Amino acid sequence: MMKEMLKVQQRTLFNSIRSQGAKGAFTYGISALFILVLMLILARLTWSLASNLPDGLFESFLPYILLAMFSFILLMGIPQVFKNLYSANDLQFLFTMPIPTKTIFWVKYIQSIVGVPLLVFLLFFIPALTFGIHGNVSILFYFVAFVVGAGIVLIGLSIAYLFNLGLIQIVPPSRANELMTVMSALSGLLVYALFQLPNLLNDSSRGANMIESYQFPNWTPMSLGGEALFQARVGSIDFLLPLFFLLLQAIIFFFLSSLLVEKGFRTGWIRLSEGPRKKKKSKKAKTSGAVRHPVMALGLKEWKAISRDLREWMIFMPLGFFLIFPVIAFMNNGEGLKILIQNTELTLVIVQGAFLFIYAVFTGSLAAASIGREGPAAWMLSVLPVTGVQVALGKLWISWLLPFGILSFLEVVAGIFLSWPIHYHLIVLIMNAFVALGISSIGIWIGTIGARYNPNSPQQRNSVVSSLFLLLLSYAYLLLMFVPFVLLIVPTEAIELVESLKGETKGFFSFIVDNSAFLLDLKRQSTSLGTSIGFISLIVISCLVTYFMITIAGKRMDGGVDIKFVENKGNVRFKKNSMSRKL
Repeated sequence: MMKEMLKVQQRTLFNSIRSQGAKGAFTYGISALFILVLMLILARLTWSLASNLPDGLFESFLPYILLAMFSFILLMGIPQVFKNLYSANDLQFLFTMPIPTKTIFWVKYIQSIVGVPLLVFLLFFIPALTFGIHGNVSILFYFVAFVVGAGIVLIGLSIAYLFNLGLIQIVPPSRANELMTVMSALSGLLVYALFQLPNLLNDSSRGANMIESYQFPNWTPMSLGGEALFQARVGSIDFLLPLFFLLLQAIIFFFLSSLLVEKGFRTGWIRLSEGPRKKKKSKKAKTSGAVRHPVMALGLKEWKAISRDLREWMIFMPLGFFLIFPVIAFMNNGEGLKILIQNTELTLVIVQGAFLFIYAVFTGSLAAASIGREGPAAWMLSVLPVTGVQVALGKLWISWLLPFGILSFLEVVAGIFLSWPIHYHLIVLIMNAFVALGISSIGIWIGTIGARYNPNSPQQRNSVVSSLFLLLLSYAYLLLMFVPFVLLIVPTEAIELVESLKGETKGFFSFIVDNSAFLLDLKRQSTSLGTSIGFISLIVISCLVTYFMITIAGKRMDGGVDIKFVENKGNVRFKKNSMSRKL
């Protein structure tokens, strides 16, 4: 039965490729060409390193290569496995046939190998072949490289299946639409944590070279595979024991993934297909008859739309990448942390600069998404007795408040930990408030240009071009904040460093250095004057940008804003150009 099902899956795959026509063939051709070029680059790199790589560095570097394989399989495999298990179009038909559930599961498992896992294996094995040919390794190396690569792939894929089969039993059906987004987010954090693990556990006193100083635990698949490859390179029979334990781990995870088939696969698919159960009608709470201002009411409407869907909060997911893990890794370095705590002026510049970068990434995106969020209900705003400027202001204040509140809380906590004086906290809060206000207004205007509505991916509210344009404008706006940043944040002691860079920079950087020296000199001569100019320029620039952006955004809303609809059905994605709404 399994053999016939695999043949059917093969024919289905070929037919789907042929049905896509010339456009699909061109896409597959470009993808294949890219993969081929990547393989050639890796093969050439390993060819050049084969005869020059020291044994000690080779042994230390192997686990990191296997870690990259393992992490990439988890990153791409967890969402792919979820689609194969719960979103495939043929599952409804297969479950009505007299086919055992485990047979369907193993067919889906084998089908998952032909994809990202197979690509990762080839990207590892082909460079390993070129390394072996030029490095004059033992013939055992080729066999061990094949087995180690296959073992890492099976372990990573089995863990991806375990992750999906286990999580589907925890998440309630009412959150089924959010599960795919959660899977992708958790896989990204898991992979990032794996890459940061050596940094977190590395002791800086053992040397600056982390690769040589840090050793993975002996029981991990990366350590076992690296040891087996190193021993096979020189023809030693000692590769047998680590290779045996690596295969044993692959078999164990392979077996564990089959234990949750009934509850995790069939029952999970049924729960997701049924959708949320009807809730009992609750008694309506007494509400006051007070009428809110339209700007306040529109903002509260946005808050309710954001708060009831977990996927809307995925825009803040990269905060873990930018803040949490780097902070933990840095805290592991006690000497560097002690130096920073003693130098509060340096930490103010570093931390505030980092947070302004984060504001530019997140604040505008959240504001721009508020336009596309209207979706099918956009017509309601067009018939309400409100102006376009009022709609823009209503979306502006809630889009400004959320990131400002979250990021300000994180920065205040960081400032307390770094022993900032109270006036440092006041300065950064005032600066962040006005900086975030201007970026939010830019996001509102961009949202009126490239708004999209995708019910299956609420976090994708803007077109790619408009998102890039938003990022560009956000950083251009930060450049306008150069004067208040230097006058309010940078200490006057930095003027000596700036003066030393005057003759070494050219073009735009020379302009930045010259003006920084002028502003710092002004601040050194009169601190009160420099601080006053800093606050005035901060408020004026922010208010002017906000007024201009909200005005033109309001005019566009009065004239009508097109929201393009994007619909997902399985793996097929298409746009309905005729389905657009005017806001």
